[in-house]
Amino acid sequence: MGLAYLRSDADRAMGVGMGRVLVRETAGCGRDMALALRTAQGASKLTAPYWMGRRFLGAAGRPLADDTPLSLNFLTPRQAARVRIRRNQSDLLILWQVFLKRFYELGVHYRLDEDIDTLDTIVDLGGNTGLAASYFTARYRPRTLLTVEPIPQNLAVLRHNAALSGLDWKIEPAAVAGKSGTAEFTVSAFWDTCTAVPAVADLRRTRPYRLENVLARPGVRVPAITVGEVLAKHGIGHVDLLKVDVEGSEAEVFSEVQPWMEQVERIVLEVHDKYIDGEVVRATMRAAGFRQVPPRVPEPAGFNPVELYVKR
Repeated sequence: MGLAYLRSDADRAMGVGMGRVLVRETAGCGRDMALALRTAQGASKLTAPYWMGRRFLGAAGRPLADDTPLSLNFLTPRQAARVRIRRNQSDLLILWQVFLKRFYELGVHYRLDEDIDTLDTIVDLGGNTGLAASYFTARYRPRTLLTVEPIPQNLAVLRHNAALSGLDWKIEPAAVAGKSGTAEFTVSAFWDTCTAVPAVADLRRTRPYRLENVLARPGVRVPAITVGEVLAKHGIGHVDLLKVDVEGSEAEVFSEVQPWMEQVERIVLEVHDKYIDGEVVRATMRAAGFRQVPPRVPEPAGFNPVELYVKR
C-alpha cells in the first residue's frame, strides 16, 4: 500500500490529502534526523539520524519489521542513557517519542507549578521494550522502578534495557487489567499497539492501511493482574509517578475508584479516545482526587492525548 502508511487516522478523518501528508512527513523526517543528531551521544550521532530516515522510508514504503538488535546512546537533561531497540517501525517510533521528543519530560510538556527533578518510585504500566523506563531511570533517578509488560517479544528487549540502565528494575511479565486472570492479546510486529481489548482490535481490522494488519502475528494469552495486586506483590506502598499506556485497557483499569489510587501522586496516561470512552477514565481520575495539569501545547485533533494528573 506504499505511501498509505504515512496517512494517519486523523488525516483521513479530516480529509488531509496525500500530497499534504507527503510534504509534512518529508519535512518532519528532516527535522527528526537533525533532532537525533542533537540528542544522540557518541557514535549514535551517526546511527540515530540514519535510523530516523529509515523509519520514514519504512512508513512510506515497505515497513521495517526486523528483530535485529541495535544499541544507541542518548542524552537526557540529567545523564545519558544506553538503550537497545529492534530495527522496526514500532521501536523506532517509541525511540522518537521518548528520547527525541521527550514525551516524559514533564516540565516541558505540562504547565506544572514547579519542575520535577527526581522521582523516588516510578511504575510503568505497558512497559513495551523498556525505553520509557530507560528514560525515567536516566532522567529522574528513581530508587525503585517497576515495569509491567505482557508481550514476550517485548519483554526480551526490556530485560536487556533493564541491564543497561544501572538500576535493578522490578519486572512483572503480565498484563494490567481490571481483574486478575488471563488476557488474550491481538499481536502484530507493530509491537507497541498490541491490545487485549477486542473492540480496539476489531476497529483496527476495518482499516487495512494500519500497520497492525500488515504486520499481524498470532495472538497470545498472558497472565493478567490488577494494579493493586502488582503494587502489593512488589512491596510498593507509594508511587511518585504512574505511567499508563495500555492500548485501551485503561477503560477497565480506571472504570471506578480503587483503593490503590490513594498511593499514587501523579499519573501520566495515554487515553485512547479513538477506541474507548475516555470520559469515563477522566471522571474516575477526578473522583479519585486527581486534577489534570494542562499541556503547554494541546494534542492535535484526532490523536490520543497523553495527559498528566496530580493529586489535588
